[in-house]
Amino acid sequence: MPSIPHHPVTTSTAHHADRRGSWALVVGASIACLAVGFAPMPLWDEDEPRFAAIARTMLATGDWVVPSYNGTLAVDKPVLMHWCMATAFALFGPDERAARLPAAVATLLAALALWRAGSRWFSPATGVTAALAFVGCLLVGIEAHAATPDAILTAATAWATVLAAEPLIAATSATARLSMRRALAVGGLCGLAVLCKGPIGLVGPAAVLGLWAWGCAAGTRVAASGQRGPREVIGGLWDATVALRPLAIGVGMLAVAAPWYAAVSIRTGGEWPAGFFLVHNIGRFAAPMENHRGGLLFHVVGMLVGFFPWSCFLPLSVVLAGRRVAHGGGGLPQRRALALGLVWLTVWLVGFSLSATKLPNYVLPAYPAAALLVAALAVDACRQTTWPHPRWLTAGVVSLALGGVATAATVLVASRHGLSDAEAAAAVGIIPVVGALACWWLRNRSPNGALAALVVTGLVYTGLAVGPAARRIATSNALPELVEAAHRHAGGTARLAAFPQNTPTIVYYARGQVREYAREQVREWPAEAAAAAADFLRSGPDAVLIVPADHLTALEPFLPPRTAVVGRRRPLFKDQDFCLVGTFPDAGAAVGNAPARLHR
Repeated sequence: MPSIPHHPVTTSTAHHADRRGSWALVVGASIACLAVGFAPMPLWDEDEPRFAAIARTMLATGDWVVPSYNGTLAVDKPVLMHWCMATAFALFGPDERAARLPAAVATLLAALALWRAGSRWFSPATGVTAALAFVGCLLVGIEAHAATPDAILTAATAWATVLAAEPLIAATSATARLSMRRALAVGGLCGLAVLCKGPIGLVGPAAVLGLWAWGCAAGTRVAASGQRGPREVIGGLWDATVALRPLAIGVGMLAVAAPWYAAVSIRTGGEWPAGFFLVHNIGRFAAPMENHRGGLLFHVVGMLVGFFPWSCFLPLSVVLAGRRVAHGGGGLPQRRALALGLVWLTVWLVGFSLSATKLPNYVLPAYPAAALLVAALAVDACRQTTWPHPRWLTAGVVSLALGGVATAATVLVASRHGLSDAEAAAAVGIIPVVGALACWWLRNRSPNGALAALVVTGLVYTGLAVGPAARRIATSNALPELVEAAHRHAGGTARLAAFPQNTPTIVYYARGQVREYAREQVREWPAEAAAAAADFLRSGPDAVLIVPADHLTALEPFLPPRTAVVGRRRPLFKDQDFCLVGTFPDAGAAVGNAPARLHR
């Protein structure tokens, strides 16, 4: 990686050339990191295959208004992510990489927002470092290669925050305000965020910008009057409201988001908004859903893991930024920018820490703020004649190395609990150790080189962790292969039914609807459910039943002749095999190994 330029240029021509060079560096390095992570691998977990199945249905049916999953209304997320995935499917075909492409593009866009903010508010070096620190941290790398909405939400909220803050950071007058055009653009970006994940797409940026602008305006009044009192606080609130033009932002948001929300409400008779707002917004905030729970520090701890390797220096950056904002230091625009980063980080962390349902990806919109703070303080430290806070520096470098050791240990332990043949992926843990040694060796010889070494460490570690290493780990993702075995058994496309447990992975790789015999049916009416499943198998040779091994005995008395277990695999972290039960015309018709004959 080329050396990061630190000193601002003096001529307009040189300034534009420097900006073009730093922009090209950010785009090139980000694309390289993201491309390394685009190794083809099956969709993971519950969310990826579910969202991809919704997008594929949208493309197949031509209904781009009402999202549906396996023949039922899908109320858990709004439509922007599905639109992006369906568009990628139309352009490149409905495969895993196309499903994940929108998240990668959104991550690049968020990085460019940070490049713009860091370059304008601090220096070109800060813009480059902030953008690449964001791309080169673990959770961002994971979400950049996930068929989920979080990267899209983060890009939209990051650009909305940056564009709204720009004129106020540079303002020298207390009467500065957003132009009408800029306010409408910020509102449009919030509208995209609302289309992506609901009200949080407006509430999050509004809380960040409102609190920050209020603090800046109150500080300006205090500086002008020399007094701290209710007049300055209330007057600051009014100034912030006028400056941000909330009415124009609201109009821009509604212009983008309202048409679809109105259309889906009308088409579903109010069922979609009731399910989304009451269950997946209020319900998730009030009570844990799907056993996703955690304490008040869940997201703080999760960010120390997800922001690795840059999290090794995040606590120090937050403390130093807070001191600089509180006690002065640097120019006023830089202090305002640091204050924005602190408010940005705090609002998203605190807001989701109060929610009962917790997942690490919920606070992904806070990661741009963390990257901006770390970059600003790191670049500033590189300009000093000696490293400030050497003990903190030592602790950060040691943490970087220990993070690599922890990475390797986690993979090796997990390989003993379901991640079969994944031991080689532990080698990615070597990268932070090497990066820590390089940073330590360069700390006094070339501070700029030490920072570049950390940037490279993050990009290489994240790229390999979510690319080749994840590809190795993906061999344990057994359900896609099991469903493909069902298709091979059927001689084309199998008709699948799940007894008694269906998953989004089964639905997506089934390439069509999957009949479900729910757990409640099997538990309350076992004979009736087993007989219905057997009738499904009688409906044709392409009918295949997916059954956990412990339910085979209950099914056996009801199965038709010439029935066999034609395939079986153990899904990741499950305590039993999932079996394919199908029919065959003769003893030789089997998939893989010879079938375990249930009925002749």
